[in-house]
Amino acid sequence: MATLSDLMFTGGTLAVAAPADVAAALPAERLELPPDEAARIARFRQAQDRHERAAAHGLLRHLLGSWLGREPSGIVLAREAGDRPFLPGVPSFDLNLSHGAGWVAVGLSTAGRIGVDVEGAARPVDWDGVAPVFLHPAELAAYRGLPAGARPRQALEYWSVKEACLKATGEGLVAEPRSVRLTPDGAAWRLARAGLSLRAASRVLPDGARFAWAAEEGVEVKVVVAGRPGRSVEV
Repeated sequence: MATLSDLMFTGGTLAVAAPADVAAALPAERLELPPDEAARIARFRQAQDRHERAAAHGLLRHLLGSWLGREPSGIVLAREAGDRPFLPGVPSFDLNLSHGAGWVAVGLSTAGRIGVDVEGAARPVDWDGVAPVFLHPAELAAYRGLPAGARPRQALEYWSVKEACLKATGEGLVAEPRSVRLTPDGAAWRLARAGLSLRAASRVLPDGARFAWAAEEGVEVKVVVAGRPGRSVEV
C-alpha cells in the first residue's frame, strides 16, 4: 500500500493530515525549505512549534515539487495581508497549512479556496467556559443541550471546522467566531461567508485529535490521513 512518500498532488483538491514525525521523516531533499522560510520558522521560540511548522512546510513542498516540476527548496511562498500563504505566479491555485498537538495538515486546490485545521484533544480544556466565546448563540444552545460527556467532542469539532472555514475565507481568527453559524449537512457543515459558499467536514484522528477541511461548494475533496511510522496512508 502507498506511503506518505508515495503520495502525489495531481490537481483537484487534496487535504492531508499526518503526524509531524512522519512528515519530517520524508526524504531530506523533499523537505528542503527556501532560506527565507527556514529563517522564519527558526524565529519561533518553542522547539515543538518549530518542528511542526518545518514538517508542515516540508510536506507542502513534497506535494508541490513533482506537480510544479520544481525542487522543493525553490518553491517560495508569498503572504496576503493577513499572513495567509499563497503561491505567486500560479493562478487558480490555493493552499493552506495547519499544525498542532504533533500533527500537521496541508490543503491544496486548483478548484477554489481551501482551509484546513488540526486540533489536539489531549490537553484539558474547560469547554463549558470557553464555548460562549466561539459558538454562535444557536450553536451554544445546542451544545448546552448535550450530555456533559458529549460536549468536549462536539466543541472540538465546532472549533476545528470554524477555523478551517475562516482560513478558507482568509479571515482567520481575526474574525469573531461567534458570528459564524455553521449549518449542519448530514455529517458535514455548510457556511456562506465573505462571498463564498463553503462545505466543511472533519474526522477524528487516531489519538483523538480533530482534522477539519473546508472548500468551496461543489468541490470534491480527496482526504488523506497518514499513520505513524510503518503504517500506510489511509484515504
